Amino acid sequence: MEKSVFSGAKRPAEYSMLGKFRQALPSAIAYILLFGYALLSVYPFLWMVSSSIKSNREVLTSQSLIPTQIRFDILIQVWNELNFWKYFVNSAVITLMVIAGVVIIYSLAGYGFAKTNFWGREVFFLGFLALLLVPGVSVLIPLAKILVALGLTGRDATQFSTYVGVTMPMINGAGPLTILLFRNYFSRLPQELHDAALIDGCGEFGIYWRIFLPLSLPVIATIGILNFVATWNSYIWPSIVINNADWYTLPLKLKDLDLQTVIQWNVRMAGSLITTIPIIVVFLFLQRYYIRGITGAVKG
Repeated sequence: MEKSVFSGAKRPAEYSMLGKFRQALPSAIAYILLFGYALLSVYPFLWMVSSSIKSNREVLTSQSLIPTQIRFDILIQVWNELNFWKYFVNSAVITLMVIAGVVIIYSLAGYGFAKTNFWGREVFFLGFLALLLVPGVSVLIPLAKILVALGLTGRDATQFSTYVGVTMPMINGAGPLTILLFRNYFSRLPQELHDAALIDGCGEFGIYWRIFLPLSLPVIATIGILNFVATWNSYIWPSIVINNADWYTLPLKLKDLDLQTVIQWNVRMAGSLITTIPIIVVFLFLQRYYIRGITGAVKG
C-alpha cells in the first residue's frame, strides 16, 4: 500500500490550527496582562467605595470589599454635618471659572493661529508651545507675590477676589496645550467655509462665533474634561492662595481631615468618593466627544 503524501508530516488542518494558535498567543498574553493591570488599578477605587459605606471598625478589621452592613448614613453625614456641600460648591465655582476662561480665550487664539494671517504667526505659535516645557512649580513664588501685590490673596481679599487669584494662573497654565488642540482642530475644517463667509460679508469674529466655534464641540469637550479633572483635583496652588477654611475646595478639605488626631477612615473615604463622583459622571457623559475631539486635534 502506498504511503500517504502527508505521512510523517503534519496534516494541513493541524498546521492551520497551529498557525492560528501562534498568531493568537501574543494577543492572548497581552489581554491577560492588561486584565491583571486593570484589576490592580481598579482595586483602590473599589476599596474606597467599600470603605465609605462601612463602619470605621470594619474598615480597620476586615479585608473584604463587601461590607457586612451597608452604611449610607456615613455619606449623608459627611455631606451635611461636615459641610461637604459647601466645599463642593466652592470647587464647582472655581472649576467652571477656569473652563469658561480657557475655552473663550484660547478658542479665539486657536482660531487666529489656524485661519488668519499675521506677521510672526508661526514664531508666536512655537513660543506658546515652548511654554509646555516650563514646570508649573517653578513659577509658584512669583505668582504668589504678584497676587499679593494685586490684592487677590491675603487677609483683606474677598472670596471672589481670592477665587480670581486661584483661577487666573490656572487659565494661563492651560494655554499652550489648549491653543495647540484648538489650532489643530480648526486647521482641519475646510478653508472654503471661511472664504465663503468672508464673501458673504461676515467678519473674522462672526466667522469664529457663528461657524467655527459651534463646529468645535468635540474639542471643547476634550479641553473641558482635561481642565475639569486638573482643576477639580488641584491642591498645591489653591492651598497657597486660599487662606480661609470656609473657602476651601474639596481637596483642601480632604487634607484637613488627615490632620485630625484620630483619622476616621470611613469618613475620609466617603469624602474621597464625593470628590471623585463628579469626575466619573462628567467623563461618562462626554467620553464620545472627548475621543472625537482628541482624535481630530491630534490628526490636525
